[in-house]
Amino acid sequence: MRIITQGAHQAFFNMALDEAISEAVRQNLSPATLRLYQWDRPSVTLGYFQKISEINMPYCIEKGYPVVRRATGGRAILHDAELTYSLSSSKNFPLFKGSLLENYAVISKALVCGLNHAGIKAQVSFTRKRGLNQRNPACFKSVSFGEVMLDGRKVIGSAQRRYHNGFLQQGSVLLNFHPRELCNVLNAGKEEDFNGIGSISNTDREVSFNDLTGPLKEAFEKKLNIKLISDRPSKFELSLAGELEEKKYSTREWNFLR
Repeated sequence: MRIITQGAHQAFFNMALDEAISEAVRQNLSPATLRLYQWDRPSVTLGYFQKISEINMPYCIEKGYPVVRRATGGRAILHDAELTYSLSSSKNFPLFKGSLLENYAVISKALVCGLNHAGIKAQVSFTRKRGLNQRNPACFKSVSFGEVMLDGRKVIGSAQRRYHNGFLQQGSVLLNFHPRELCNVLNAGKEEDFNGIGSISNTDREVSFNDLTGPLKEAFEKKLNIKLISDRPSKFELSLAGELEEKKYSTREWNFLR
């Protein structure tokens, strides 16, 4: 597998590059890829099927928060102090030939192992829960299989897009969390509604993006029994990302799709 570790980029480009890498991987132009990255400013993403009306657009415009629709499902996330990851695989890659939930479980276990390597005692739950918070517009409030928890609070939110020839999974590891600001971004909810969301900063020490990249790489290598090769996006991926950023992710047609 390949690992791409990057600093902060603009919201539209981040989503475009994730899709471009996924396309290259599914066309067998690139190997299965884990990408770790950040955002150049607080940014809002909403799930592919989510309604734009659930986002407080006047507030986001006032604060200068870009709002972009993801290719993956799930609900809204305010990306700020976090480590964001994406994992792209073709259907032929031996480690990810299972169902959506089976692949999700493999990735969740590796993420938890990475946090544990960094001294963070996170756990993963594979209990199937139904009927709780399904209508909440915030991704971290929706209950899902393979939740990653720290001190009883959810600290990683993930969503997956399945294609006929592979999948793309995107997720956020919260390094810090500000419930009031999330309430401001959404058109629903009170601060106390988000008590079930935590962050890595709940531990006794501050943890940065750079503190986690090494442990996560080691954990994926250990759990998947593979070698992760550090790399950069290919020319094909960067070219396609530029096209997707301009013609898709930065357009009103895409972001106000629903």
